Amino acid sequence: MLKKIVAVAVVLVLAGSFGACKKKEEKPQVPPGHPSMEGGMPPAGMPPAGMPAVQKVDRQVVVPKEVAAKWTAVKLNIEDKAAKSKKDYVVNVGSEIAVPNTQMKIKVLAFLPDFRMGDKDITSASDKPNNPAAQIAVQEPGKEEWKGWLYSMHPGIHPYQHEKVAITLVGGVSK
Repeated sequence: MLKKIVAVAVVLVLAGSFGACKKKEEKPQVPPGHPSMEGGMPPAGMPPAGMPAVQKVDRQVVVPKEVAAKWTAVKLNIEDKAAKSKKDYVVNVGSEIAVPNTQMKIKVLAFLPDFRMGDKDITSASDKPNNPAAQIAVQEPGKEEWKGWLYSMHPGIHPYQHEKVAITLVGGVSK
């Protein structure tokens, strides 16, 4: 009999403790003017609620005279992914090259041996090859032109993406 009374008492204590723990969850308080936290994270590519969309800034490319006088060409490595072959090509700044076995053309727009990006411009901090970068344009019939920067020391940053060809900057070619 004593065991039944103890068992009933334990059940009542446990039932009471579970009932007491059911507090109403309150939403966290946010400071005035803070965007609502309801709805979770925004979809990929969208800025968080209340945050402005980041606009692409068009920066002017400024090639210092001493850089233009010293660095006249770039060396590009072009890989044919299907043939599993690579070859280096020297291309003068302002010139273009036809990519073998394709209808693609690569034009070298600028070379900066010490790439630096500012608020309004992209330039070279010196004529020394501390951070070499080449701005190129890739044209292929039926496709939108790709224009971007290749970095010899950081080839994985914004690389040119193509199913048949890979393009990397080996470096600049000085006079």
